[in-house]
Amino acid sequence: MIKQITVDELRPGMFIHKLDVWWIKDKRIRNQMLVTDPRQIAMLRNEGIQQLWIDLNKSVQAPVAPSPARKPIARTPFFQELDQAQKIFQQGKTQVMAMFNEARLGHSLNLAGTLDLVDEIAGSIRREPTALLSVARLKNHDDYTWLHSMAVCGLMITLGQRLGLDSRQVRRVGMGGLLHDVGKAAVPLEILNKPGKLSDEEFEVMRQHPVIGAQMLMEADADADLLDIALHHHEKYDGSGYPHRLKGEEISLYSRMAAVCDVYDALTSTRVYRKGWSPADAMHNMLSWRGHFDNQVLHTFVRAIGIYPVGSLVRLASGRVALVVKAGERSLLKPVVHAFWSLHAQREVKPERIDLGDSFCTDSIIGAEESQLWQNADLNRVWALAS
Repeated sequence: MIKQITVDELRPGMFIHKLDVWWIKDKRIRNQMLVTDPRQIAMLRNEGIQQLWIDLNKSVQAPVAPSPARKPIARTPFFQELDQAQKIFQQGKTQVMAMFNEARLGHSLNLAGTLDLVDEIAGSIRREPTALLSVARLKNHDDYTWLHSMAVCGLMITLGQRLGLDSRQVRRVGMGGLLHDVGKAAVPLEILNKPGKLSDEEFEVMRQHPVIGAQMLMEADADADLLDIALHHHEKYDGSGYPHRLKGEEISLYSRMAAVCDVYDALTSTRVYRKGWSPADAMHNMLSWRGHFDNQVLHTFVRAIGIYPVGSLVRLASGRVALVVKAGERSLLKPVVHAFWSLHAQREVKPERIDLGDSFCTDSIIGAEESQLWQNADLNRVWALAS
């Protein structure tokens, strides 16, 4: 359905069908475009555009009256939600595997059930934002292709909320995260699962997956924003990415978000050929890659996820191992932790709650601990019993 509106009514999430002029020179604003950034609206105003036409069927946010405020959702204890998040991942893996396998066989994508999975992931994040992301980091290399899609979905939802997107837009970016790598279904398995560095020829085959994924989504009548995420999540802010070498704000906000979330999950995941980095190491390196990401989006992501995410384990300068239980209010490097193990005595100690950001605290984090080394520790008890 096509509707004429004024430029003052235009909002991010609306799909521009037609502008009432033809002489726009800036390629960041054009006909047949999903609005993803308020700055695009400002550009239209600066060009003197007063009216335009939008396509309600392609929009992710139509001009509707404000909805009544919803009651806040009750938060769930971290380890209780952790169990629920594990169930979501196990059930969702089957669904994502089936979708990829159907695509690999050349069948058209059936997107009908994917929204339910996105809603399950979003619900877990609303109840306890850190539990599902903790589960996402623990996936093994055999499940990487399927669980990576779910992890990026969760990261996109978390980032979208922090960026201030409305609920419909958050749902859309979550869907885009779930489907961003669907083109890999067309990559030969010997390349996709190769336990080592790809040759130049193999890498060129791998580089085709964004275009193939967008084609698959187009054939499934997916909306333009989902195609855009699949097509452009490997673009880089400095124009050195692929497949179209887009630069800066030529890349949509949604795709700039996907670039950050995709790389972060890839870096923190253990693969056949390398061990995953800790979240702290991944953040440090991503922040150092000049020109790779939109800095505003990346810094928002760091604030949303945290350098030391809740549920991760850290080593303290005092010679203890601690569980991160809350993000730091003053610094991302100084969360609230529960110390539970003495490295000097090599034994468990009474859990102690420590706010590393407190001005009177003399302890600090010296590095991340390997979660796999502490699988036998009763972290539920550590979480609950700190004084």
